[in-house]
Amino acid sequence: MIARIARKEFVDAWRDGRFRVGAVLMALLLVTASLLAWKQTERAATERAAAAALERTNWLEQGEKNSHSAGHYGVNVFKPVSPLGLFDRGIEPFVGTTLFLEAHRQNQASFVPAQDATSMRRFGELTASTGLQLLAPLLVILLAFGCIAGERERGTLRQVLSLGVSPRALVLGKTLGLGAALASLLVPIGVAGALLFTRLDTDHVDGLGGRAAGLALAYGLFLGTVLALSVTVSALASSARNALALLLTLWAGACIVAPRLVTDTVHDALPTPTLAEFELEMNQDLQSGLDGHDPRSKRLEEFAQKTLKEHGVANVMELPFNFQGHVMLESERMAGEVFDHHFGTLWDRIEEQDRAVTLAGVVSPLLALRSASMALAGTDFAHHRHFSTAAEQHRREFVRVLNEDLKRNAKPGDHGYVAGRALWESLPEFRLAAFPVERAVERAGLGLALLAGWFLAACAALFFAAGRLRVSVA
Repeated sequence: MIARIARKEFVDAWRDGRFRVGAVLMALLLVTASLLAWKQTERAATERAAAAALERTNWLEQGEKNSHSAGHYGVNVFKPVSPLGLFDRGIEPFVGTTLFLEAHRQNQASFVPAQDATSMRRFGELTASTGLQLLAPLLVILLAFGCIAGERERGTLRQVLSLGVSPRALVLGKTLGLGAALASLLVPIGVAGALLFTRLDTDHVDGLGGRAAGLALAYGLFLGTVLALSVTVSALASSARNALALLLTLWAGACIVAPRLVTDTVHDALPTPTLAEFELEMNQDLQSGLDGHDPRSKRLEEFAQKTLKEHGVANVMELPFNFQGHVMLESERMAGEVFDHHFGTLWDRIEEQDRAVTLAGVVSPLLALRSASMALAGTDFAHHRHFSTAAEQHRREFVRVLNEDLKRNAKPGDHGYVAGRALWESLPEFRLAAFPVERAVERAGLGLALLAGWFLAACAALFFAAGRLRVSVA
């Protein structure tokens, strides 16, 4: 019985001109968004690879110079493009793609794509994830709002139930049929989109298949929740018009109002410092120490005295190595403690904000979906932090090698020492290790759990509505 009802509902859905028009428009939007994102992702990956190669050439051909001066010459490193970013760009347009690595400073990523965009960006980007998050629910509402309320208005619902059809079988069959109609549209598009991933560089992405499966699960739970709630409203509403009005109100609240309201609330409750405040506090601690009572000059003086005592000499000129290089190593170590404290505190606060927004998925499943989607696509803040941390570790290692060279090879008091290409070649290119898929799934876990909760709650509401259906037509 359920299978027959589902089959009939599936056929009726595709015969409905409104659904066919909506399905065609949705398909065109998703295909267009995917193709545009693929070309953009491919172009970005090519440009960054070319820039990295040019940067390496500039570094190797910088000529002879003092090795510490080479640390100030610095290098640029480029953030690899996530292939799943063609589906969900996440925060990528709003964080930097390039980091300049130099001695004495930990810089923040620069060249934010949104800075080069037009004012039209405020209306959002055309991506497949945006279509599925905002427009696909509208298609579901269009498909489901009258599935039961419409039959009630036409008087056919009483006739169907009078034939002995179970209300729950009727509701379940209609829901499965509508779900099959939606799946027949979205699954082929999803398969075609997955084929695009194979044409991109996936060497630095761990568990691409598992990530894609996680995305399919997240969006399946989300759209399943919307479908179940839409059928529930249709079963309880007195008319199709009332069902449509209520469903559109719920869509606007959950998809338009809630995300902005939650984001602003979280930012006010968990504020982050401005760039000027951040830089000022960090520079103060670089000079005065994290406790504010340990000036840098005093610490370096104590370090110098300790070094002289350890080697049993009275003057730095008598040391068996270049003291300037030795001091630079200690200076970088002290600065690293300050950088770790300030950047770690800032990044922890941002991740705290992200978690709070995800928890707000209790009131809007879209917030939970966005969190899980970005985490699995590799475009959330955790992946950006992974890049920034790896770049900083690379900076410290290459500055350490340069200062070690100065310490070992420059004679005490020799200010004319220079190094050359052999040293530059000894410093490897920056390579970003893949973000472990286990951590990505862990990051997406809360959002997926909330989506699963919403889906179960929607199914429970559907079960309740089916029980009320007998009473309403008796």
